[in-house]
Amino acid sequence: MAEAPLPDLTFISDLHLGPAQSAVAERFRALAGELAARVRAGRPQKLYVLGDLFSFWVERPALMRRLHGPVLEALAGLVRAGCPVAVLDGNRDFGYGPAMTAACGAEVLGERAAVEAGGRRGLLLHGDELLTADRRYQLFKRLVRSAPARAAAKWLPEGLVLWTVGRLEGLSRREKSAKPAAALALDLAEAVRLAEAAGAAVLVCGHTHQPGERRVPVVGGHLRVFVLGGWRADGGTILDWPELGGPRLARWPGR
Repeated sequence: MAEAPLPDLTFISDLHLGPAQSAVAERFRALAGELAARVRAGRPQKLYVLGDLFSFWVERPALMRRLHGPVLEALAGLVRAGCPVAVLDGNRDFGYGPAMTAACGAEVLGERAAVEAGGRRGLLLHGDELLTADRRYQLFKRLVRSAPARAAAKWLPEGLVLWTVGRLEGLSRREKSAKPAAALALDLAEAVRLAEAAGAAVLVCGHTHQPGERRVPVVGGHLRVFVLGGWRADGGTILDWPELGGPRLARWPGR
């Protein structure tokens, strides 16, 4: 009996979807429709979201369905069509758990994951952990992901949670606008360290909203680092990694 063909992989990140991002959500639903059409045409697919799909996430099913219902249904439809979906934590929507899987059938991967495609191994992460020079952000990240902060987000009244999220988003925007460029640069030495620990020749991340590819010299060759861009009303960046070929960045929708 012949083995089932392996899926082609598609990667996206940094859509920041929420009630105010209807145009971006429409672009995302169009991509989901395209992936489902490929599956129906006999081309197996799998979608990976490398963080910041949503503007924020807490494990409160009723609240998340109210805020993100159409997108969760688009993901569920994609899974039903035969295209598995996997999500990584971002810096905004960390903490995915059983509520996410129950809502749409997506596989929850945590902060990092490895994939195999085209005979090569890739390491997936959101990318904020590579901003090692931004020590203020790294401290803030530890605080908001601490057990007390997660418990508060899960059990405090919804209105207070939403108010806190709004305040944190405003603080983040002000902090980012005041930071020097060096604080927002990827630490390529850390990228190499993480990739080598995972046995990966390719690293895919997002977060910086500066799409592109870098080839970082390593012993015996180079590490290919792909950075995905953020999405806007006119679309965003995707990375396609077909089983019979190498990874390549592209715009969605194509121009």
